[in-house]
Amino acid sequence: MKSGGTDNSLEGARILFVFGNLELGGAERQGLLLGRYLKEKYGADVRVLGLQEGNGRLSELCDEADIPWEGTGVSWRWERRHIPANLLELRRFAALLKRQKPDLLMPYTFFPNVICGLAWRLTGAKLCVWNQRDEGFCLEPELWRSLAARLTPCFISNSDKGREALLSAFPVSPGKVAVITNGILPARPLSGRGEWRGRIGLSEEAFAACMVANVHAQKDHETLLRAWRILADRQPQGAPAPVLLLAGRVDQGDQVRTLVDSLGLADTVRFLGEVGDVAGLLSAVDLCVHSSRSEGLPNAVLEAMACGLAVVATDIPGIREAVGPQGLRFLAPAGDASALAGRIAQLQQDPPLRATTGAEMRARVTERFDAEGAWRETVSFIGSRWP
Repeated sequence: MKSGGTDNSLEGARILFVFGNLELGGAERQGLLLGRYLKEKYGADVRVLGLQEGNGRLSELCDEADIPWEGTGVSWRWERRHIPANLLELRRFAALLKRQKPDLLMPYTFFPNVICGLAWRLTGAKLCVWNQRDEGFCLEPELWRSLAARLTPCFISNSDKGREALLSAFPVSPGKVAVITNGILPARPLSGRGEWRGRIGLSEEAFAACMVANVHAQKDHETLLRAWRILADRQPQGAPAPVLLLAGRVDQGDQVRTLVDSLGLADTVRFLGEVGDVAGLLSAVDLCVHSSRSEGLPNAVLEAMACGLAVVATDIPGIREAVGPQGLRFLAPAGDASALAGRIAQLQQDPPLRATTGAEMRARVTERFDAEGAWRETVSFIGSRWP
């Protein structure tokens, strides 16, 4: 392996990507795409570690890419009375990492960033890069978090807001934090619009919106469902009911399904679970919706934009950064179901506006969120920090 701070620094390096688990979310998808690029472009020995036991969709994709993976159980408690137990667990985790013989650690999301920041100097690795993938979730300056941030030599945030959160929470030098946005690699649909609509049971004239996101509290599906109830109540008599498609792993299914039933939406809301052909699904719908309360730079929104969809979403920094000036008027305050319903209705009732806005969104992704550009920028940043 070469050194000296150039793009060749990672040639032949053993790079360990560390995730909270081996399920698939936006951060995991971005990490895996980067890992595949490093493997193919630089001949890097890329490996994936999940901090929870078991496998998932991410490990399946690792198998397809011939990337070794391992799921392990890491037990951690944040209260000070658990410091002795955590120190033992940290020692065990560091030994596990050391057996992998990494040159570079690439943790993604909150807990992997913290525990790798604490352990990396004990592993023989040359560098550890904290990957900030949200706008500041769990960045309270607590003992372990603060120590991990102090020990981590450099940081990549996928949004300006995430960088601001890091600098606000911890005494981190601004020069150590790079902002490198998510990059979108256009995917070819495996099935077309007609096939997908037939599979879901949608007529061609039915208006359909889709949110691609694992179902948990931070994504705030509750507000979206309440907005959908308002939208359904405003439909002209005899018009086809609008259909909401929810694609993603259901982590809080009972709570959300109960709300669907209590709002009388069982006939107009479909849970699709994890979808492999996201590009195909997006080609079959008329609008992207995204009700999250906190995002770094949401992969799902960028993917929808790449498919030429207009976006109705919450007005938070990460989504503002994604949609740009052309999409701001279709954003609603977080938690405001009435405003969200109004934005959806505006685009539902105006197909030409929907098409024009979708074309603007696609052009923005092409111009601002190119995957290879993001990967090259990441390699250049890591190379500049390579010992």
